[in-house]
Amino acid sequence: MKRFVGPLLTVALAFSVSTSAFASVGSVNPEVYNKSIGQIIHPKYVETLVEKKEVAEINAVFEADIAILEESLKALRDEMKALREVKPVDEVAISALKEEKTLNDQIKAKRDSLHKLIERVKLVVKYGETAVAQIEALQAAFVAEESAINESKKALKAEIDALLSAEEVDEEKVAELRAAEKALNEDLKAKRDAMNKAVERIKLVAEYGEAAVAEIEALQAAFVAEESAINESKKALKAEIDALLSAEEVDEEKVAELRAAEKALNDNLKAKRDAMNKAIERIKLVAEYGEAAVAKIEALQAAFATEESAINESKKALKAEIDALLSAEEVDEEKVAELRAGEKALNEDLKAKRDAMNKAIERIKLVAEYGEEVILKIEEEQSLFEEKIVALEESKNAVKEEIKALREVKPVDEAAVSTLMEQEKNLNDQIKAAKEAFEALVDDILYAAITK
Repeated sequence: MKRFVGPLLTVALAFSVSTSAFASVGSVNPEVYNKSIGQIIHPKYVETLVEKKEVAEINAVFEADIAILEESLKALRDEMKALREVKPVDEVAISALKEEKTLNDQIKAKRDSLHKLIERVKLVVKYGETAVAQIEALQAAFVAEESAINESKKALKAEIDALLSAEEVDEEKVAELRAAEKALNEDLKAKRDAMNKAVERIKLVAEYGEAAVAEIEALQAAFVAEESAINESKKALKAEIDALLSAEEVDEEKVAELRAAEKALNDNLKAKRDAMNKAIERIKLVAEYGEAAVAKIEALQAAFATEESAINESKKALKAEIDALLSAEEVDEEKVAELRAGEKALNEDLKAKRDAMNKAIERIKLVAEYGEEVILKIEEEQSLFEEKIVALEESKNAVKEEIKALREVKPVDEAAVSTLMEQEKNLNDQIKAAKEAFEALVDDILYAAITK
């Protein structure tokens, strides 16, 4: 579920940023042009892309204010230093200038506000402004309840201390007050747990939508009911087994039958849990990428499963042939080697098909999230980047070979080597600049897509 960004700085400083989830923009490694689009825009990419831009805007404003305060602090310290150098020292004038602590407090407060705002922006980037506002309201309500309960606990503790310090301790009253204190602790824990549960639900709704979360909760509730019924049946079976085992003469056949029934119940429960988890994963996928994209993904997975099954059958047949050859009195090593090569080829074919499927699934998800046009644009830029990098790498390798050849001739022409090393450095700089330019371009394409 996307959360789009509005005008960054104004919105951020007003505590109302609304965005989509992306992630870290790290350095592009030398093989980036060989990577799939899904590896370049990995799952966390956009979250940190947005976060980085948001935080840069906020930092710029806060750091400007902090710089003014720090300049004032420096001027104040210089003035105090100058006054102290004049004898006798004018203590009245120095006392009048003792605003250093106030300025330090202001700088600290400004930095604390900056860090707090940045943490909030990170949450908004991930979950959206509405969700963060709801979470903050829950947390504020809990803080108020916690404060009231702590006051009550404090009063109870004072009462208990007073009773315990009396000459004759009223143990019954102390026990009653301790029970009340325990009840308050339990109430506080229950309220904290309820808040945390509510916060987790808000986050889920922000990521997948209310309808998806309601579906997930319905599945979980149905499973809990089934689990409870199965556990009751297991409990009854266990009681029967225990009764049989405690008899003077144990009916082993009946025990085995009941244990088989117990195992069947466990298997059934596991199957139901697996089915629920699978259904939940599908609900989340549909919420993130849409039904059409998920249907395409499932079609790819089904086609791969068919191919995998056929390849595994072929591998099984080859293995049987190899085993038969190896168990012969005289082993045909050449035939075994040929069959093992066939087995290796099948494994490589299976891996290639799995990689192709995963790459296709990555692309389906990205197109569903950012649109075909955006992904095509990035792929086009990646292709141009590849051409550029390959050409630069070839030139660099040629220069390295020249340097190697020069160093093999004695005496070494140091001037020529130095010139070539300068060329190599220049080419490395060009490669680095090309990578940074490609990285920035991908950032811009994605950022424009999620903020338009």
